[in-house]
Amino acid sequence: MENRTVLRTAGLLLVCITLVATVASGQTTADDYFNRAIDRQKEGDIRGAIEDYTKAIEINPNDDDAYSNRGNLKKKNGDLTGALADFNKAISIDPGKAAPWINRGIVRFRQQNYDGAIADYNKAIEREPSNASAYYNRATARHASGDLNGAVADLTKVIELNPKHARAYNNRGKAKFELKDAQGAIADYSASIEIDPANAETYRNRAAAYRVQRKLALAQDDERRAGELNR
Repeated sequence: MENRTVLRTAGLLLVCITLVATVASGQTTADDYFNRAIDRQKEGDIRGAIEDYTKAIEINPNDDDAYSNRGNLKKKNGDLTGALADFNKAISIDPGKAAPWINRGIVRFRQQNYDGAIADYNKAIEREPSNASAYYNRATARHASGDLNGAVADLTKVIELNPKHARAYNNRGKAKFELKDAQGAIADYSASIEIDPANAETYRNRAAAYRVQRKLALAQDDERRAGELNR
């Protein structure tokens, strides 16, 4: 899932340096608030970070990075309406970046607007054809909308871009299982387990596929392993 905080060169300054510069100039700039918001976000002060991004936007209403970062924080806090508004604004200012499209797609997905989410991921992929996050999220939306073959295709692309993406293998296995391809599902679950052997869900998924093939001993072994990991 995309949840990228945009960092600018000035955003790497420490709060103390920012405040010293502010005192020296006698005026707090949009970059001052933006920089402090990033620092507050790193410290876990989400409310303070949102307030600082808001002040940065008041001074510079065309700062798409501030809208994107504030939207991510609102999304994290469950304010999907506020996050959607911020991503809409960021996209309207600079439609050429992939991240705001991905993040707006995530919001739309959570609102069960799967077609809208897929459309946003399409836009992100147009801008960054090698963005694994865009394909992964589009696969999730396609799966939810019933397009299992589309989900398999997208997850295959994710794996091409990142062969160690355990969740992509696991999710592709689930789509294949729903497509009645138990053997293909088992192969994907096995690949996922090889990368991440501590994920109980993948063992349970593979056990279900083994049961379809009537390989009960293998299914029971996976169910036992899943239970051990849960404990």
